[in-house]
Amino acid sequence: MKSLAIFGGTFDPVHLGHRHILESAMEAVSLDKVVVIPTRIPPHKLALMLTSGEDRLEMCRIAFSDLENVEVSDIELKREGKSYSFYTVKQFTEVYPGTELYFIMGSDMLLSFMSWYRYEDILKMCSLICISRRSDISRQVLEEYADRLRAIGGRVTVADAKPLELSSTELRERLEFGLDCSPYLDPGVSAYINKKNLYCTGDNAPMGDKKKYSEYKELIKQKLSKKRYTHSVNVADAAVKLAKRYGADADKACIAGLLHDVCKELPTDEQLALVNQCELDVSEVELSAPPLFHAVAGAVYVKQELGIDDPEIIRAIRYHTVACGNMDKLSKIIYIADLISDERDYKDVKKMRKYAEQGLDKAMLEALKFSITDSVAKGNTIPVCTLEAYNDHIKAERRSEKEDQHGRDNSEAKN
Repeated sequence: MKSLAIFGGTFDPVHLGHRHILESAMEAVSLDKVVVIPTRIPPHKLALMLTSGEDRLEMCRIAFSDLENVEVSDIELKREGKSYSFYTVKQFTEVYPGTELYFIMGSDMLLSFMSWYRYEDILKMCSLICISRRSDISRQVLEEYADRLRAIGGRVTVADAKPLELSSTELRERLEFGLDCSPYLDPGVSAYINKKNLYCTGDNAPMGDKKKYSEYKELIKQKLSKKRYTHSVNVADAAVKLAKRYGADADKACIAGLLHDVCKELPTDEQLALVNQCELDVSEVELSAPPLFHAVAGAVYVKQELGIDDPEIIRAIRYHTVACGNMDKLSKIIYIADLISDERDYKDVKKMRKYAEQGLDKAMLEALKFSITDSVAKGNTIPVCTLEAYNDHIKAERRSEKEDQHGRDNSEAKN
C-alpha cells in the first residue's frame, strides 16, 4: 500500500455531504485506501447525547459499502476518553510503516486545526486534504490558512471542489421534527434510521406532535430574524439532549426550547402589554428592565395564542433568563440550553458545556455565578428570583459536600 487517508468524524448521522468530502479528496489526491473512523467523543464539539457508536458505525458501513477502497474502522470507539486525532494518526503510522498518510477534513476543521491537540506532531506524521464545506468561505481564505501550516512544515492540499452544504446537526433537527431527509442520506442509511427509530424527539413521539413542532418552527421563522430563529432551533436541540440525559420530558423540552424567544423581537410596548397580563409574579426589577420582558411575554403569548397551558413549559419560558427559586427540571434545562446552544461563542461557553455534561445542578450554579457576577460588573440590578435560585443551588452544594464528608468520615472510621 502506497497511500492511505484517515477520514474521521462523529457521523451522527453520516450523510451525502460526508460522501462528497471523501470522493472529492480521492479526486484531489491519488489514494490507495481510505479508512472512515467514527469518533467516540469529539474533542471540539458538544457531545451530550451522541447516537451510540454501534449505530454510527453501522450507518458508515452502509453509506460507503459500495466503495472498494474504503473501509470503516471502530478504533476510536474502542478507545476510552476523547478521540484526539493525534493518537489515531500515531497508531496508523505504527500499523502502516512506510505508507504515505493523509488526513481528510472539511474546511471548518482546517480553520480550527491549530487548536487541535498536538497539531504540530500530526503535521509531522501526515498530510492534510481539505474539502470546502461552505460557499461563504473562499478558496483564497483556505489557502491562506494552509500557508500558515505550510510555513511550519505542514503539507496541505486544498481540493478544488464545489461545497455541498449539509450538516449532521441540521439533519438531526429535521429528523427530530419528522421531516423528510431522504434527499440528503444514502437510501440504506435512511432505512436504518427509520428501522431503529433514531433521532426521534422523545420516546416514541407521535406524528401529531412532530407536525406541531413543524408548526412552531414555521411560526418562529416568521416572527424572528434568521439569527434568532437559528438560536431557537439550537436551544431546542440542546434541550432535548439534556432532557434525555437527565430524565426530563423531551417533548416539553423541545417545545419550550423552540418557543422560549418567541416574543424576543416584538416591539417593547407589545412585550410590556403581555407582561402586564402575566399570572406569575413579575418583580419591579424586571418591570424596569426591557431586555427581560420577552421571557415573561413569551410565557403569556404561548398560553393565550398557542393554547399551551402546561405549567412546566410556561415556567420554563418565563424563567429562562432570570431563573427562580425551587426550579423544576425542565426550567433548569431550558436555562442551560439557552447558554450552551451550538451558535453560542462567548468566552466561557466551552466551560459551560462541560458543566452541562457533569450535572444539571452543577451547570445551574456555575451559570448563576456567571450571570450575577456579570450583572454586578455592569452595575445592573438583579431580580430577587435570580438570587433565590442562586441561594437554592449554593445550599444544595453545601449539603452535598457535607454528605460526602460524612460518608468519607464513616469510611475512615470503619477502616
